[in-house]
Amino acid sequence: MAPVRSMSGVDVIQYADAVEGKRKKPEGKGRQHESRIALLTPYNGGNLGDAAIQDALIANLRLRLPGVQFSGISLNNRKFVEQHGSASFPLCVSDRPSYAMEWENVPGSYEMKMKVGPSSAQQGASSSKSLKQALKQVPVLGWCLKRAFSLGRLVSREVRHCAQGYRFLRTHDLLIVSGGGQLDEEWGGAWGHPFALFKWGVLARMARIPYVIASVGACKVDSTTCRFFLSAALRMASYTSFRDEKSREVASGLLARAAEDPIVPDLAFSVPPSEFPPPADIRSISQGRTVVAISPIAYYKPGSWPNEDSALYRQYVQKMAQIVLKLLERGCFPVIVYSSIGDDDRVIPDILGSIGEESRTRFAQQMHIPAIRTWKDLVAVLRDADYLIASRLHSAILGFATHTPTIAISFDPKVDWVMEDLGQTDYLLQIRNFAAGNVIEALDRIEARADGVAEQIGSYQRRILAALALQYDALAEFVLGSSAT
Repeated sequence: MAPVRSMSGVDVIQYADAVEGKRKKPEGKGRQHESRIALLTPYNGGNLGDAAIQDALIANLRLRLPGVQFSGISLNNRKFVEQHGSASFPLCVSDRPSYAMEWENVPGSYEMKMKVGPSSAQQGASSSKSLKQALKQVPVLGWCLKRAFSLGRLVSREVRHCAQGYRFLRTHDLLIVSGGGQLDEEWGGAWGHPFALFKWGVLARMARIPYVIASVGACKVDSTTCRFFLSAALRMASYTSFRDEKSREVASGLLARAAEDPIVPDLAFSVPPSEFPPPADIRSISQGRTVVAISPIAYYKPGSWPNEDSALYRQYVQKMAQIVLKLLERGCFPVIVYSSIGDDDRVIPDILGSIGEESRTRFAQQMHIPAIRTWKDLVAVLRDADYLIASRLHSAILGFATHTPTIAISFDPKVDWVMEDLGQTDYLLQIRNFAAGNVIEALDRIEARADGVAEQIGSYQRRILAALALQYDALAEFVLGSSAT
């Protein structure tokens, strides 16, 4: 049955269709335990948008499944356990010999029965010394043997990781790939996240638990290898949905039947109001000025971007500094925030450096840089802001979630798509060719229509709640069906 399109333009999942038509029930598990859900995400704890997605998913499923436990499959198990769940497992094999030590002592994490570290590498060092000296006399043979040894070690780790991953999934009722731009090879290539999605899909099949892909986005999908891994991952899923029309188009190019899958917007929109923190009380220090939150991005910043370009990064930083100065000159109160810790927060000193010492001294008491450690810290600030200027996708989405009128300086089509979905393209600029003056002009337009813009954002959120709620119902049914077998 094809999904039904609502008046909002968002595909709403038919409850019976999602549960009966798409579910492939596991067979023969024959075990009883409390319900457990594994959440797969390329998340290292720093991206606050990814964190909000996980918390939204957890909160909404707990409303439907009281007592359910959540585990992570992520890039940073310690962070996941601290912020979201009771256990966590590494998403992929590390390229460092001591990688097992990262999770084996994390409270609540899945303990790997493997010890690989510097101490084991040192064993037998003296006995191999003479062999190494001999190989130096035959450089080509030495290189070949070194490559073969490295490949063999990687294969051994991969086999161990798969075996332990299978055992980990056997203790769960459902594996969810949720939110974010997960159909993507830009970070790490085809053998990075695309391979991880394929591998965990296979392991879920082996463990006989449902494997679902919910509200994901698609970004760079170019290479033949990436397309193979992602098309296989989509084919193995018991249920799939996409966060926007463009992502579904990309997915349908990988697997034709994906064109019939539902569109259910980004899960960060579904954070329950009860999870929102109170406003950060920025207004007590703004002294009546218009509060404008500015959320920069580490655009092409060396060490923080898959493709580095110092010149492009400097141009962006200088433009952001000009925006701050223009806002100060017109009597606004700029508040500089960030939605990716370890990346975007490192842009702020560069922006301040571009402002110049004299201007920083002059305006020292007329701007604010709050400490942000979690997505709730960011949301608390945005709830007190009159307007937001954002570059990263989830900075904009969390701004919309707080009904904050937002100007987007887009670095990627996915930012354009969310602005189109909300009808906010009049406040959309492109990162490659914007100027500080363009941002101020957009701010003038948005100020003139502030009440209408806020109502437009609120109306969009109300319309999409039905699609989000029905998807959570369907996911809960997968758990109930799995744990009953």
